[in-house]
Amino acid sequence: MKVSIIGATGYAGAELLSILYRHPEAEIVHITSESHTGKKISELYPHLQGILEMKLESLAEIGRASCR
Repeated sequence: MKVSIIGATGYAGAELLSILYRHPEAEIVHITSESHTGKKISELYPHLQGILEMKLESLAEIGRASCR
């Protein structure tokens, strides 16, 4: 199952990210943050270094990409 986490840098988003990363049937395809767009999630959560190096996207970017 492909998932996107909206607000991945907040407390609930970070917990959800941790749970879904370990889930065998989940594939994280987008993570968003309006205040940290362009940074890697591992820059904000060092315990994810080497585990999850995805860049945070703006929700607007995802919306534009899905309309193409």
